Amino acid sequence: MNKLVINCITSLRILLGFLFLLCVLLDLNVAYLAIIFILTAITDVGDGWLSRKYGLASDAGARFDVICDFIFIMISTFALVLRGLIPAWFLLIIILKLVEFFKTSDESLVYEKFGHFVALMFYAFPIVAVLLNDPLIVLILAIFITICALISSLSRIHRKFY
Repeated sequence: MNKLVINCITSLRILLGFLFLLCVLLDLNVAYLAIIFILTAITDVGDGWLSRKYGLASDAGARFDVICDFIFIMISTFALVLRGLIPAWFLLIIILKLVEFFKTSDESLVYEKFGHFVALMFYAFPIVAVLLNDPLIVLILAIFITICALISSLSRIHRKFY
């Protein structure tokens, strides 16, 4: 096992993001989107597990992992913005959270439990939105996730600079 294989597994999330977008645009069955989401989650857990198992974990690999996660999140959310299921402003929240995460992390990435929970909500939100298929409930969830992201960001900024 080498870093190239692990990075390829990580990179699959970008491809899966575009596949999610394609399936949304083609209005395919929700089952396809669920399968894509499950495969994305498997690659996310799998690359981390493999890198730790083979002693290949690195700060650069962790940064690449976070970037691929956010690319998947952005693409899948964008797909649902195009369908009118997720509000467009939510894309800005995702971008701001990513920028904040890297700005409040030093050389090595700084993870905290609540921030990790927020990241999981970002990750799961597109498939949850599809499964719920109710714009009002999705809007309420988007507002809730935004508030949680704001709390997480303020906490990280306070910890970093004060």
